[in-house]
Amino acid sequence: MGITIWTAVFTLQTVQDTPEEVSESLNGLIGADLQRQAKPLLAAAGWNFADAWPEDHGWASDAPVIDEGKTIGVSFVTSPELDQEASDGRALNDRWRIVVGLDTGMFAKTKTRRFELLRAMARDAENVCLSLGASGLVWEVGGPQTADLAKAL
Repeated sequence: MGITIWTAVFTLQTVQDTPEEVSESLNGLIGADLQRQAKPLLAAAGWNFADAWPEDHGWASDAPVIDEGKTIGVSFVTSPELDQEASDGRALNDRWRIVVGLDTGMFAKTKTRRFELLRAMARDAENVCLSLGASGLVWEVGGPQTADLAKAL
């Protein structure tokens, strides 16, 4: 088994966690509002993410995905690009990070199929962020345009 994780960073000015969410965050990593705004847009694209919860790496949610009869989970994490929040529940310089991840499996056929699921999720997450007003979105690791499967896995 191998979890493949891709990350993107961008600027988005319309995200602000509530004081309650800031106090719930772990390690000062906010991101609940970005999850809340993204969830219905991802649902419209077919991804049924659970409500987000604070983790030590940001706010996380999972969605079930059926792969040849087996249910696996795809992860979506939101956090500030810099590991701290501004005092008002916004990310410093309005810089955000998203992380998508999926267990790509052990076998070549499974990896190829699941890589396409991850690519679809990343593409939809990118489109959601852009529709929310994100600018300068760059995939630091992986991403929907990754052409070489071997590098991504």
